[in-house]
Amino acid sequence: MKDYRISNFIKTVELNIDCSDKEECLKKMAHVLSKENGLNEDEIFALLRARERFGSTAIGDYFAMPHAKMDSIDSLIGGIFTTKQPIDFGSLDGMPSQIFFVILAPAIKPSILLKAVAKAAKIFKDAKLKERIIQAKDKEEVMDIIIEKENQLKA
Repeated sequence: MKDYRISNFIKTVELNIDCSDKEECLKKMAHVLSKENGLNEDEIFALLRARERFGSTAIGDYFAMPHAKMDSIDSLIGGIFTTKQPIDFGSLDGMPSQIFFVILAPAIKPSILLKAVAKAAKIFKDAKLKERIIQAKDKEEVMDIIIEKENQLKA
């Protein structure tokens, strides 16, 4: 786990999605993830929505980490999304979310999801990192920011 990097499984980055509530955001994230990774959009949406009904995945401080276990995949798939405006995602601190790190994990490997969530939480607790991601212009810039932080944490 020491060399485990979330940058290795981020397959999708979509900036400034236009959505006004949790449901609409999840639907748009599911659409992009399905299109870019050859997955079923309805399945992703249903799994993410079910997880949110269990309890909000909003961590706080403008960050949420929607995640789900899928039978149809055999490795982690991550997606980073930002929204045009902060969205009420039900965070305990009452702050809206504007950065979303979506993790889809193979259902047959439940521990891999926990490891991914823990690693991502460590990276995204940095307020300056979140500011930089919100202001990023493209996927490459977002990935550079994530890799830079991973390298700092490794040092």
